[in-house]
Amino acid sequence: MLILITGDPGVGKTTVLINLINILKHRYRVGGVIAREIRSNNSRIGFEFIDIVSNERRVLASIDGIGPMVGKYHVNLEGCKFAANILSKEYEIIICDELGPMEFKSREFKDVVRMLLYSNADRIFSIHKRLKDPLIEEYRERADMLIEVRLDNRDKVAEVIDKLIRKERGI
Repeated sequence: MLILITGDPGVGKTTVLINLINILKHRYRVGGVIAREIRSNNSRIGFEFIDIVSNERRVLASIDGIGPMVGKYHVNLEGCKFAANILSKEYEIIICDELGPMEFKSREFKDVVRMLLYSNADRIFSIHKRLKDPLIEEYRERADMLIEVRLDNRDKVAEVIDKLIRKERGI
């Protein structure tokens, strides 16, 4: 099963995925990455990948660094490689936050995401709402479900996805 979530920046997609991980990890082997903001003095200075199994972290992008630019951020290609390696592992359910312009600056990351399009594992990915990329379009076409996270539904999305997975697995 392939489930995609999308929504405006800051609406709570990452929080939905964290809540879902907390529900699913008691029944399944769940792996993947979450992307979180890095803040300093109440200002966003970058983003980091977090391995949801080990809690290990690597910088995805920062305002000071080297690497390809997306807006004011330098993408850390080594951080993207870290995420790609995690996403390459075998899990019953793979979660990736997010398929977006920063992550797609990395060939390794994009290659793994392309491979996961054909995986037998259940996949739950957040996708950048406005990114125009052929791979994102293919994901949209193949998705079993695309959920837009909004302020009025974000507290229920994790439960909805959990019910879908249980139904698909006959639980």
